[in-house]
Amino acid sequence: MSVLDTFKLEGKTALVTGCKRGIGKAMAIGLAEAGANIIGVSASLELTGSSVAKEVDAKGKKFSAYQCDFSDRKALYTFINQVKKD
Repeated sequence: MSVLDTFKLEGKTALVTGCKRGIGKAMAIGLAEAGANIIGVSASLELTGSSVAKEVDAKGKKFSAYQCDFSDRKALYTFINQVKKD
């Protein structure tokens, strides 16, 4: 049994903040490699065609993009309601 077998996420969905670049992007890709679909959010994330979306898609997983500035409470609640709706 490999260490990746311990962390299989098939059938799960992970919400990754700050996923446009850096650690957030690496986490989104790593979670997709482990089998999770990804809900990606960043204040400046492209809603279609982002590099992280392309990499997650290449892993055979679904990527859903959202924009939200978490320092804006109203925007945060709008984001939460939209994710629940979707």
